Amino acid sequence: MCLSKDLVLLMLQFCAEENLKRTAHMLEQESGYFFDLEYFEELILHGNWDEAEDYLSSFTLLEDNKYSTKIYFEIRKQKFLEALDKRESAAALDILVKDLKVFEQSNKELYKEMTLLLTMPNFREHSELTSYGDTLSVRRSIINEMRAVIQANPILHGKTNFPPINKSRLRRLINQSLNWQHKHCAHPHPHPHIDTLFTDHKCPGPDNMMQHNQLENEISLVTMSTELSASPLTGTTPAVKPLNEVISPSDYSSICQDSANDFEKDEILAIIEGHELLQTSPCVRGDSSSGYLTESFRKLSVNQMPVLPLQTVVPARNAASEDSLVMWQNTSARGVCPNNELMKMEIPQISKVVDVSSCEYVILPSLVQTNTIRRLVYSHSGNGVVALAEDGTHLLWKWEKNDDNINGEASTKSTPALYQPKRGLLMINDTPPRNSSLDDQVPSTLTLSKNDAYVISSSGAVISLYNAISFKELRSVMRPPPAATCIVFYPPDNNVIAIGRHDASILIFNIRTDELISKLKGHSKRVTGLAFSTTLNVLVSCAVDTEIIVWDSRTWEKKKSTVLQISGGLLGSAELSETSIELDKDHNHFLAVHQTQLAIYETLTLRRVKQWTIANFCARISHATYSCDSEMVYAAMRDGIILVLDASDLSPRYEIDPSAYLPSRLRPCYVVGVVDPVVIAAHPKKKNQFALGLSNGEVVVVEPAFPTQVKLAGLPSSL
Repeated sequence: MCLSKDLVLLMLQFCAEENLKRTAHMLEQESGYFFDLEYFEELILHGNWDEAEDYLSSFTLLEDNKYSTKIYFEIRKQKFLEALDKRESAAALDILVKDLKVFEQSNKELYKEMTLLLTMPNFREHSELTSYGDTLSVRRSIINEMRAVIQANPILHGKTNFPPINKSRLRRLINQSLNWQHKHCAHPHPHPHIDTLFTDHKCPGPDNMMQHNQLENEISLVTMSTELSASPLTGTTPAVKPLNEVISPSDYSSICQDSANDFEKDEILAIIEGHELLQTSPCVRGDSSSGYLTESFRKLSVNQMPVLPLQTVVPARNAASEDSLVMWQNTSARGVCPNNELMKMEIPQISKVVDVSSCEYVILPSLVQTNTIRRLVYSHSGNGVVALAEDGTHLLWKWEKNDDNINGEASTKSTPALYQPKRGLLMINDTPPRNSSLDDQVPSTLTLSKNDAYVISSSGAVISLYNAISFKELRSVMRPPPAATCIVFYPPDNNVIAIGRHDASILIFNIRTDELISKLKGHSKRVTGLAFSTTLNVLVSCAVDTEIIVWDSRTWEKKKSTVLQISGGLLGSAELSETSIELDKDHNHFLAVHQTQLAIYETLTLRRVKQWTIANFCARISHATYSCDSEMVYAAMRDGIILVLDASDLSPRYEIDPSAYLPSRLRPCYVVGVVDPVVIAAHPKKKNQFALGLSNGEVVVVEPAFPTQVKLAGLPSSL
């Protein structure tokens, strides 16, 4: 297998991290492996026509196909019109003769019309150009049009999306190589020094050790840090931070807590660029004289937890495992401990975030009156939030780059603007009449294309496709019945969507050509959740009766199915409750969310590996989602509590009280049940940020300040 393409992509990632932009774009052009659509659009937006065409020509030529021809024509046509707009007739004539002449053969009438523009005092007098606006607006319009053409161009297929690669992957591979070399040194030094990557590392022999130590003392230690990026069910993988960061004691604590098993296999973290190899040592967490919980397991929400007699057990210090263990006896509480046997159980560390100072939040401003927020998503770029209210109104907020927000990503430190085009358009879906036969609230559904350019949504009536820049409704399809209940884009093709419907069917549909690709039948109740995995070539669906089905996304055949197991005490109205699903970052597992439970399943086998139920301790679940790294699960409870669970075992770690994320003006409303979280969405890049859609039509973005290390305190003998 040839890995040259992977190596080039790793170099592109390295160039991006080192801000070597020109080098990266040259490598893109020479290799042809990645078409930087954002860079190309910047060239268009700034009117760098020749540079844009030069960049494009490295990937496709004008005559390759109709899509390429269209892109070249739009670039040259706009270059021609802007010359006319500047009254530069000679330049416009030169563009017409040299650049646009090539299109005459395929469309002679159009070429004649463009020639005619040279004779007009104002080209806007032409019937086809009366709506031509200012230069910047027209360029933005061209970008939107070109984006769709580029993504439809088969020559550029698969080249406009950079593959998902762990941060600083090239550095990590080099570090692994250095680790291996150091382990095979004849005389491995505890603090080895790396002078160069041009030759293999070799520790000096005993005769040269003194000289080596002298050299070592003259060099300041600048190391990489080890940021742990954990997959909840498959272990943890250290990811490399920039080289100018120094490992801190808290990093050692985190390493020992989350990655001890890895260190048994890989005991050395390598440091590159002329610095040292850092050898890990056993770490010690906390005070050996104290116990393990910050506060007693007092409650998870409204209902008081049954009283359990507890005895503390102080485990031996061990770098590989320091779980907090207690011995607890059974009480009369049903479902806690069977029989009267003495059981050994793990108690997770719970830290309750109650003080407003422990959470940073921002209420997203809006002058548009709406009702309950039913759907909420972040843009894939992380700089915007899109909400869909029950009345069919869409709201879009965007964060701008500034001194406090250099990357322009969603942040609680700056307030975003409610985005609306100059014409004041709103994206508003049709909704069904009030006497509709739908069995509960309007089935709202919303999805964003992977380039954030298009919105597809429905609010119980037709399915609408919107341009996310102009808010223009491009088309509407499939008037009910049956109504669409959930929609997702098919990742390889923005023109294809999967539609779950009220009649329990799933449609695979090309919205550009109005072509029905396939109709999937297997559910018996309305479909409430869909998720594609291009890695595994499957579509996962779930329905209101909690049935989950895995479909082959190549043949559209049903592969496996299962149902969520709901305990007898929670049956009744819970049986027909909206179920949702979300794949983890590796697609090997997915999170199933029901008002009574959270569960994690293996995607291909549908084997349930973890489950957490509300039992008698919590209010029901409104909605839940993975954090961006799939290490945590954020669950919005109907009593307003936000529960934060460890995705590796679905054990609750923190609870966030409504007083921590609701402004003072809304807290009285919360007490009487007027305002509560309905839907939750996680930021695509920041693991400690999520957004909440509230029942009063508002949206709040929250950044909890989780403690980096829980203070250790003794457990009482009883609660």
